[in-house]
Amino acid sequence: MPTTIHDKFASILAEIERTGSANTQRLTVLKTWFEPGDRLRAFACWMIERIVAEQQAASSEAEALITEAGTALHATDSTGTPHWVGMQRLLRRLQAFHSEYRRVKSYQVRIIHDRSVLLLEEAFRIILRQADQPADGYRLAADDCEHDDGRYGTTLNGPAKARVQAIADFVAEQEAREAKAQGPYVSLGV
Repeated sequence: MPTTIHDKFASILAEIERTGSANTQRLTVLKTWFEPGDRLRAFACWMIERIVAEQQAASSEAEALITEAGTALHATDSTGTPHWVGMQRLLRRLQAFHSEYRRVKSYQVRIIHDRSVLLLEEAFRIILRQADQPADGYRLAADDCEHDDGRYGTTLNGPAKARVQAIADFVAEQEAREAKAQGPYVSLGV
């Protein structure tokens, strides 16, 4: 019997419980899961809603951007179409928030002032199809679960366990929505 994504998430969570950490690359299971339908954009929308609900900003400017992200995600025009121009403007502002670069050895390194704003930028790039590959969704999930806190490193450990569980719950909920939208299975007797 093939292993499902739910089995793989259960394995990741069990490994974190058993050993205290798991490699972030274990989340690559999401790349295949994101391929069908509009799952990637649904994940990006879910991430934005979660970030807005958590409202953990490092500055008042970041807090304003997070609040605006929630508004932009649900803004529509008179026909009910999402307000794409407003989202594009917000994306430019999110990118500008982290427009500072420093030279480290021979590399240019982007300075990140607020992790939540960075995650919003990645999510809006997906929604606006500037980044619409399954790998972009994996990167968003990995960035969400990794830590910039030296006590935890960049593996799936510590507080990352709750984030991995939240993503696993989203996957299950999205699959349930898709199954409900397809309706009951009817055999054609062929």
